Amino acid sequence: MKKQVVFTLLIAAAFVILAAAPASAVIQEIVYRGTLVSMNQSAGTITLNAGYTYGCTFSNGTSRCTWDPIKPENLNGTVPDPSVFAILKPGDPVVATSMGGPGGRWIGIAKVFPTPGIENWIATDLVGDPDSLPVSLASDYSFSYTTNPECGNCTGSVCNALSAAIVLNSTDRPVLEKTLVKGEKVLYNGRNDNSSVIISFVQGQGMADKCPGKAGIVGPQPISTFIIHVNQGLAAPAPSPTSPQAPAVQASATAMTTQPAPVPVTTLPTTRAAGSAFVPLYALGVLGLLFMARKF
Repeated sequence: MKKQVVFTLLIAAAFVILAAAPASAVIQEIVYRGTLVSMNQSAGTITLNAGYTYGCTFSNGTSRCTWDPIKPENLNGTVPDPSVFAILKPGDPVVATSMGGPGGRWIGIAKVFPTPGIENWIATDLVGDPDSLPVSLASDYSFSYTTNPECGNCTGSVCNALSAAIVLNSTDRPVLEKTLVKGEKVLYNGRNDNSSVIISFVQGQGMADKCPGKAGIVGPQPISTFIIHVNQGLAAPAPSPTSPQAPAVQASATAMTTQPAPVPVTTLPTTRAAGSAFVPLYALGVLGLLFMARKF
């Protein structure tokens, strides 16, 4: 009888531990590479014929990320912004990231072209969240951003973004740093190779845990939408002859000069996790309690 009571108490304690564990509600993101098959502007969707997925393996504290072939399939999903229909057309090679399962909702789409010796293809145009796409920008540019959450306008783990602080690098050197509000765009054309980059901040989200009193909140990852176009200039490899050019804009930024350099092989992150590190610790606690139960 004593053994039964003790075992029951230990099982109850195990359930309490599991109930107290913070749930990771990060939504799955799947990255595909393939060819744009069709576009339905009235429905706001595109169809991609996917032939590869992007994934990473971890060993001895290091990661290895590769494109792995899959059985080709057509995937349909909504676009992150209607500008996709002016930038892309059927036949373009693209990298696209879906959220919540295959197809359904594209949160990032990049128009890419192959580069000899580089597995991660280079993007001339990007629509959606740059952090969701494992591609580098053409002409040795790279891009990063952070958002400023509007703490009075939050839902669960995410808030509306008041602004986005962007950094544009050339040869790993910052050449443009600026804070953009929703709907604002900027043009950088300060290099001597006639290249330029247009960046537009459409809208965004920020993490609620950056706000006072909201530390530790977990849930779906924030998603932001940008439109980025790289004019490759004189020395860069040409994109597919079927690729259209992005519309011109009048915005400008302070010019800064740097020398052109080879295209980089670094990639942007493709996964964003929150709270999942706690799960193994709680699992070990449960196993420890059950092990103690066996001794009674």
